Order: sequence, then C-alpha cells, then structure tokens
Amino acid sequence: MSPWNYPLLLTLDPLVDAVAAGNTALVKPSAYSPETSRVVSEIIAECFPQEYVAVVTGGREENQALLSQKFDFVFFTGSKAVGHEVLRHTAETLTPAVLELGGKSPCIVDSSAKISLAAKRIVFGKFLNCGQTCVAPDYILCDRSIRDELISAIISEIQKQFGVSPLENPDYGKIISGKHFNRLVGLIDSKNVVFGGDADAASCRISPTVLSAVSFSDAVMQEEIFGPLLPVLTYDSFSEVVPLLEGREKPLALYIFSEDKSHIREVTERLSFGGGCVNDVVIHLATSEMGFGGVGESGMGSYHGKTGFDTFSHTKSIVDKKTWMDLPMRYQPYKALYSRLLHIFLR
Repeated sequence: MSPWNYPLLLTLDPLVDAVAAGNTALVKPSAYSPETSRVVSEIIAECFPQEYVAVVTGGREENQALLSQKFDFVFFTGSKAVGHEVLRHTAETLTPAVLELGGKSPCIVDSSAKISLAAKRIVFGKFLNCGQTCVAPDYILCDRSIRDELISAIISEIQKQFGVSPLENPDYGKIISGKHFNRLVGLIDSKNVVFGGDADAASCRISPTVLSAVSFSDAVMQEEIFGPLLPVLTYDSFSEVVPLLEGREKPLALYIFSEDKSHIREVTERLSFGGGCVNDVVIHLATSEMGFGGVGESGMGSYHGKTGFDTFSHTKSIVDKKTWMDLPMRYQPYKALYSRLLHIFLR
C-alpha cells in the first residue's frame, strides 16, 4: 500500500524488493494520485502476469476490503492514522507488517554550524516536493544566538532556489489536494510569518514560508506539517536540546548541523529516531547501503537495498543431520561414561 507524495517511486521500490525475494505481490497505489496509479497499473501489467503481481486501485472501500484478507506480509507507507488501522487489521491474523510512517523530524542547528551551507541544504530538503516528503525537516531547532542569521540565510536561499516569486515559478510544485491545502493554510499564523505565507487556492500552491517565534505549543507544532511551512524554534543552551526532544514522539528522521563532535555524538547517541544526517538532510534515504525505516510512532521495519530483500524474506533454520553415526550419549539411560565423554568434548 503506497502513498501519493512520490507515487511511482514508493510503489515500485518496495515491489522490487518483494519480487527479488521471490514473492507474488498485490499492489495498492494511493487514490490521491490516480493518473500515476493508472501508469503503474499499465507498467506492471506489461511486465507480470496477474497471478504474480496484481494492482488494485480505489479508495477507502478497497483498502478495507484488502485489509480484511489474509496475507503473508503487509508493507504500508503513509500516515500514522492509517498505519494504526493497518496494524490493527494485521494483528487480527498475526500477519507481519512494515509501516513506513512519518512524524515531526527536527533539524538542529547549533552555534558552530556553517550557516550558509546549512541554509542551502535545509531549503533544498524542506521544500523538495513542496515539503510533501516524509523525511523533510519538519522544523528547525537552533541556538538563539544564530537564529536571525540563519533565517536571513534561509530566506536568501529560498529566493535563489525558487525565485523572488515562487508561486510564479513553473518548477515549484503544488499541494496534492484542496483538503491538504486548507489544512496547511490553517497552520499559518500571520504573526509568526517572517517570509512567504502566500497561497493560491485555485492552483493549490503555497509559497515557501518561514515562521519565527514559534513554540512547541503552537498549532503548527501539533502535527506533521507535510508542506512548505518551516517553523524556527530556539534554545539558549545546547544542554536543553536532548531533554526538549527525547520526551516527544520518535521521528522518522533527525538532522543536525554542527562542527562540534561532542554535540553530534550526544544527539545521535541519546535520541531515538529512524535515520538521519549530520550536516545534511534527506539524502540518507538515497543510499542502498543503508536500511531506511522508522521507530516507535514513525514506523517499524525497514527496506532499501539488501535490507529490503531481507524484509521480504523469511530465513528458515534447518539442520541436515547425517546418518552415518549416532552418538549414544544423547539417549537415556545416561551413564557416567557419557558424562566424562561430554566433559572431554566440551573442553
């Protein structure tokens, strides 16, 4: 079951792992991306007989019908809310599942970070696909002493990468639907906007928006944003960072920009998260040498590369016992001689 934000990649990527591991598969693309679902169906039909790989399209009714069936394994990518529903159904039949969910992935920027480089990479990762990326930096948590410099650099990078008027840039994307557009607009508090905040309901487009003076209690911090809104929160001492984050839900990703090795070590060792980067964002999921997946509220299980092959495999443990010799000491009645021999063998 695949999502709408990268509907081709996130449908075919786990399918490749499943087929490589020798499975048949039933694929359920998202109802929010029907044109891509149609193309995916055509591609799969050209490559596989239906008894090997089949595609089911549709919405909630079809999802419910599929979840009522017994499968050997379920792989789901999507929201936490739907992930709960998937896991509830698979639990009824003790069907193993991988859940690739999401969460509020923090991006920490400390006072030692290279600000201009951090801004460039954060803007790339945050506004890629208009923020509709499961591992996009959800918000920035930075040292208060560098906040203004960092925000200025981020604004400069937005203008470099998307132009002075991003909504007029044909290469700048759209929000997937009116429903998601309205949800995102509702998270924009005008008093916090330091850049952007423009929206065009007719085209479902929202400009890259930077929010400052945000607190963890604000509406924009109560859910995964999944859109082009970038809240900037601050701390006064780096010693606050781990306590601030460790009590929150475990995110799918975490990023830290720092030149201080002790800060990097403290964050990566003490905080629990799916995966992440040091001095970059997003790109950790692009390497096939590492598994990708969440932990806790952001999901369970992983895939990509060999990890994906293993995910869709079941390893059988089998002993092939030879028949030309059968040691008698395993059988009763046990004798003192057997005990002495065992002690010799086990030395």
